[in-house]
Amino acid sequence: MTGASSPSLASEAAPALELRARVHLAHARIGHLLDTNALRGLHVKGYAMSPGVYRSNRSSSDVDLLVHPDDAPHAVALLTSHGWTQVTDFSEGSIFEHAATLWHDHLGYVDVHRHFPGLGSSPSRAFERLWAERESRVIAGSAVPVPSIRHQRLVVVVHAARDPSRGLSDVSHLQTTLSQQEWRELREQARVLDATAAWHVATDEDAVGMDEHDLTLFTALRSQESGMQLFTTRWRAAESTRERAALVLHTLPVNRPHLQMRLGRPPTRADILREQAHRAGALVGWIREKAVSRGR
Repeated sequence: MTGASSPSLASEAAPALELRARVHLAHARIGHLLDTNALRGLHVKGYAMSPGVYRSNRSSSDVDLLVHPDDAPHAVALLTSHGWTQVTDFSEGSIFEHAATLWHDHLGYVDVHRHFPGLGSSPSRAFERLWAERESRVIAGSAVPVPSIRHQRLVVVVHAARDPSRGLSDVSHLQTTLSQQEWRELREQARVLDATAAWHVATDEDAVGMDEHDLTLFTALRSQESGMQLFTTRWRAAESTRERAALVLHTLPVNRPHLQMRLGRPPTRADILREQAHRAGALVGWIREKAVSRGR
């Protein structure tokens, strides 16, 4: 999920169900809701993956749902009308602004992805390719749409490019369990789906036609850059003055959901003012440092 691994922040009550059972039931419930409302959604990662894609006994804490970008607002609205509460908006979830996080008091977290970072230069085209080759997997007695086995494996590799904590061991598992032919075919799928930058960062293998913007950001995330260090990388990767202005406007305001997750409680006015002052000070310091380096 995106930036929300702490206990429930949307509600004081913790789910009564054991985590694994809760996530399985969430998959089934979400799949049913989307199906009955004619919305397409692929269950990706975690318990939606086929046996062997991950190493044995790997756990999951939430549901990841990939929808067509045009359907993302409708999917969020549908879930919020059936017991989920929105914790973060798409613009608050990550530097890629790719997913909104929702919480259900009994079924836990779901991340609704409007695109999958690193997978395709066009989110719409990438979704259609995955959907056209989809399979079905039964979770908690309910059949839900999942990517094909080769696309499941590619999702695991692409995700590892921006989440090295568990992702690198996931990639290592695939490298050691797939045949050389299967690995070559997977690398070819990365090329077909414009995922070569993520492939390179996750596997250390050379790749042709990498998107330089994606390559810069994935490399920074793999190096676990954060704060102003990551801001600097994003500034350098920005392709226009407009994109840099948007970056500043997005970075300066306090991200209240993330602050709440960090504090483990709803932030007070003093918490928000303190965080805002810290962000403003860091940005001013960065600007001064940049001006000094230019003057040398």
